[in-house]
Amino acid sequence: MNKRTLTIIAILLALLFIGALVWGVTTKSKLEASYGEKSEEAEQLTLLRDNLMRSVDSLDRAFREVSGENAELQGQLTEAQETAKRALYDMRQAQQSRKNDNDVAYKMRLQIEDLINVRTMLETSIVELTEENEDLRKRNVVLRQDLSTAKTEAYEATKQVDNLSRMNESMEADLERMTLGAFKATAIQVDLLRKNGSNTANASRARRISVSFDLTDVPAEYLGVRPIYLVLTDASATPVISENPVRATSIVNGAEKPLIALEGRDVNLERNQRISFTHELDDKLAEGFYRAEIYTDVGMLGSAKVQLR
Repeated sequence: MNKRTLTIIAILLALLFIGALVWGVTTKSKLEASYGEKSEEAEQLTLLRDNLMRSVDSLDRAFREVSGENAELQGQLTEAQETAKRALYDMRQAQQSRKNDNDVAYKMRLQIEDLINVRTMLETSIVELTEENEDLRKRNVVLRQDLSTAKTEAYEATKQVDNLSRMNESMEADLERMTLGAFKATAIQVDLLRKNGSNTANASRARRISVSFDLTDVPAEYLGVRPIYLVLTDASATPVISENPVRATSIVNGAEKPLIALEGRDVNLERNQRISFTHELDDKLAEGFYRAEIYTDVGMLGSAKVQLR
């Protein structure tokens, strides 16, 4: 191989390596502009640039010494080829590094988006729970107020029941004192009836009242024809008044007692007998306790309670 040929080859190699250098420098500039923050990649490009510069310098010296031996040029050619291979390898590594960095950045963006969504959900849940807690606090205040009111009402109701119980006991004692001793009604039965005649405890369905009782061992002085009256009173001892009430007078504890009876009739009293009253109610009775009282002209014979619900 003559010197001219070697010179041409050297010039071509120089152009090749200069082009590679320019391509490397240009690529490095682009990479530095796009990924300036990636210091590792910049170091790799810098190393590549330095290697290329050193290679170009070596080739330049080789071209100036082109008159040297072919073996020396061949060695320089081989070194240049190796340098080109290393430059290509380094460039591919740099491109692969950039691809890996892009993948990591994409995955990080996905994770950040997921975290933002989770944070939004948590913030929404916190707001909803705060509103629910506030509503529960308000309801709790209302419930406490209602409970206090209910306790007060229960206490008042208990007092009323106690008062009614004491009043009832007092009335029972008074009624017992008002009876005529040996001359009194026993086995008193009070029934509230529906229209069909069946028993009921439902205030809205009661249409008539049936009262029956026994008179046994009636003293001789009370035998014969006497008036018997049926009086119905509520829990406050107020008489239940029909459209045509029977007004009469009885002697109770030595004093006259005016009566407003549902019914009254003359009965021929015998020593032992059972007497019954059945009265059609003019108005519906309210819920509560009622007392059926049996009177004659000389006093009270007895009484019995019944409850409507």
